[in-house]
Amino acid sequence: MSSPTNAPAQPTWNGSSEQQTLAERAFHVMMLQSAFFPENVPVRQTVANLAAFIASQDGVDASALEASIIAALEANSQIFRRIDEGEHVVYATTRLGYYTEPQIDTRHSFAKRLHEPENPLPIDDLSVVITRTRPALTTIEPVFISDYWQQRSPTTGEEGEIINPVTPALASTNDDVDVDETFEEAVAPVEVAPATVAPTIVVEKPAPAVVANSTSLVLPNGEALDFAQSVEAILADHSSTIQAALSQAIDNDPLRRIVAFGDEYFAEENIPTLSKGDLRRIREYIVEQGEPMPDTSILSDVYYRNPRDNDYVTFRFALNYRLNREKDFEFVGVQGARLWSAKGLPAVGTKRLKTSELGQFYSFLEETPQFDDSLSQTSADDIKQNRQLSRFLSFFEWEYGVLPYDAALKALLPQPLLPEQRTAILRIESPQHYSFYLAELRYPTANRGGWLHGLEDFFKEHLVPGALITLSATDDPSVWTLQYEETSGAEVKLLQQDDKKGRYAFVKHNFYCDADNDLIASQERLPRLKNMKVLTSGERRRLATTAGYVLEQVGQPRPGDRAGFELSIDDLFLGVNVQRPATRSYLLGELAEEQDFLVEEAAVIYFPPPEDETSVETKNFDADDE
Repeated sequence: MSSPTNAPAQPTWNGSSEQQTLAERAFHVMMLQSAFFPENVPVRQTVANLAAFIASQDGVDASALEASIIAALEANSQIFRRIDEGEHVVYATTRLGYYTEPQIDTRHSFAKRLHEPENPLPIDDLSVVITRTRPALTTIEPVFISDYWQQRSPTTGEEGEIINPVTPALASTNDDVDVDETFEEAVAPVEVAPATVAPTIVVEKPAPAVVANSTSLVLPNGEALDFAQSVEAILADHSSTIQAALSQAIDNDPLRRIVAFGDEYFAEENIPTLSKGDLRRIREYIVEQGEPMPDTSILSDVYYRNPRDNDYVTFRFALNYRLNREKDFEFVGVQGARLWSAKGLPAVGTKRLKTSELGQFYSFLEETPQFDDSLSQTSADDIKQNRQLSRFLSFFEWEYGVLPYDAALKALLPQPLLPEQRTAILRIESPQHYSFYLAELRYPTANRGGWLHGLEDFFKEHLVPGALITLSATDDPSVWTLQYEETSGAEVKLLQQDDKKGRYAFVKHNFYCDADNDLIASQERLPRLKNMKVLTSGERRRLATTAGYVLEQVGQPRPGDRAGFELSIDDLFLGVNVQRPATRSYLLGELAEEQDFLVEEAAVIYFPPPEDETSVETKNFDADDE
């Protein structure tokens, strides 16, 4: 078989057998170096490098081998050319098997063809080449230089003198000035008085302190990171800073070479894509199940994949990352349980109030956190340690099946996994009744509060306002248990909302749970709540308007120079929470700022404005009219 045309020539070697072997090995090393060289281009290599390479293969001393290599190459001088370069001895050869001096062909250079044409043009008139007319000089326009370059341009020497000062551009705006004079002035040196030269101030930014070794790295915050320490020590001291710097670098990458979902990162080119058919099948599967589904169920039921597959982790990340970029899917999971909802699923939570209205009701928890008294009985650390929370239900929470996302619930429930995540779906189980409910956790936004809703059926069937409930975590981060203390049972005429008439009425109700009697809106407690209308969302949005209406309906009249209504703080707090949610501190704090209210030690007095005053003498507050 013939050798390839681009293979190097095989020369004939001279000298002893040892010299022939060394020369041949040196030649092969240089041919490997010149794999992409033209045939006549010299390949140069030092004797020291050749000796080091051959010695590493034979396991001998390289310095003792240099003399043998020089003798071998000198014996084959027809192949190698010696070139002395100071301290180093260099030998050169080519792929042809012998050395040739490089030749530069200048016969067809552009300079030669330009200045020495074969057929030069004849010169009939010297005026074409030589003229006494000076071409007009264009006016030198001023150029604006920003402050940034004016500060950066001057360079200073060792003694502080300016080497390349920034000089302003010269301009001539007078059309009557002679061109020659303008040119001479432009090229003439400019004399500047020493007093007019502003001193150049060089401000050196202090360098951050760096550990004096080669394993140091300066973090963006100026701290010095020493990689000579153990990984555990580095993460213990700088984990948050490293994570923030890494996330910022990944987010600022315009090529998006690394993508993230939650706290996981993958190279974008290594994760598979989902076709339109895959998205359709996933959506149909979720809608068929009737509730949001975890990613593990989608992988097993739609793609028939299990954790034993080699690419299971990669494909799981790809599934979550791709679905998060589709508008027909919404991530509603938490850390450890990644659930997906699809367009077409029924809404979770109460339909009697809009989400915007609930967000406005609970906005005070975010805007005025000092009125959040949910941690008055227990601390957030105790809630996190015990992984459970006990609280009393208000009438509003019982009526609509919601719980406020206050400081206590924030300490218990999981935080959002994604930066722009709005909701999370939780599974609330009742071990006492072997039932479960899907609840939606709405995270707060800039001007809206958060809440947990979807428990209206459970509250109405088993509890009453004022019931003591306990919400506990399980091993599954998306599953929670809801329990209450059972009692022998009691009957009460309980206030309930009539949606058709838009008013409240008392209805007999049996309950079997432990409750706080001060929070039960019963007929015995406040009979005047009967026939109180359900305020509109606009009226309930303002707490003072709601409190004034409750005082007019339930409070005791106070005749005098200015008619008013008086009610105890406990009864007012109960009546206000029939219409809208509010904490006791928030209620008293808002009413103290209103001029129509007078907050006393145990009661609140309301003086209606003149246009809204009701005839106190003719107002009938017959408690027996039921």
